[in-house]
Amino acid sequence: MKTVLLIVMLLGIFATGAFALDHPAMHQMIMEQGGPKADTRTELKMPEPMKVMHKGIMRNHLDAISEIAAALAGHELSRAADIATKDLGWSDAQEKMCAMFGDLAGDKDFLALGKAMHLKADDLAADARKGDRDKALADLSQLIRHCNACHERFRH
Repeated sequence: MKTVLLIVMLLGIFATGAFALDHPAMHQMIMEQGGPKADTRTELKMPEPMKVMHKGIMRNHLDAISEIAAALAGHELSRAADIATKDLGWSDAQEKMCAMFGDLAGDKDFLALGKAMHLKADDLAADARKGDRDKALADLSQLIRHCNACHERFRH
């Protein structure tokens, strides 16, 4: 037991040292890119518990996207369609949730960006159900672009 503890402590020390040694290189890289930049995204004006919940939902979306990509890679188009519909598709419940977060965010574009992503998930599901893997993959790419557009615009 003492040996394991010692090994863990030594690994921690080495990891910390490795980070410290790399700090000047990271600083140099940032400076070569013009220095640190201010985060100009719109802050979502949500209470902290809602931010935590929202971040959890975003991680669930990422998990769904990962599962969809794996299903498409494995030529499991029906499975990809089911995941897209169940986890990301547009529905009355999804609209209510996005509208609630949009109201809290105080920006009408928040709902529009979210809806675009969810509707693209429906397109992906429809194309996968038709057996069009290439179109479903293109839809997945566009879906991710919608995610990125929202994250480029908003922050917690």
